[in-house]
Amino acid sequence: MMADDGSDTFRSVHRGVAAFAEGAFAAIRNPNSHEAGLPELPEHEALEQLAVFSALARWVDTAALAV
Repeated sequence: MMADDGSDTFRSVHRGVAAFAEGAFAAIRNPNSHEAGLPELPEHEALEQLAVFSALARWVDTAALAV
């Protein structure tokens, strides 16, 4: 991520990561966790979904708390 410099770019990146996280949980995590009887994902799809959460985790790990 980037440091909060008050710029439009920072606000845009912050808004994008928040939307990305919400979408990842709604489209990937929630159905896989809450729906019984879903077929097992093909390996390539599971790896793609893992990559989504890997990118999100990296962004969260590098984020700083606003005080």
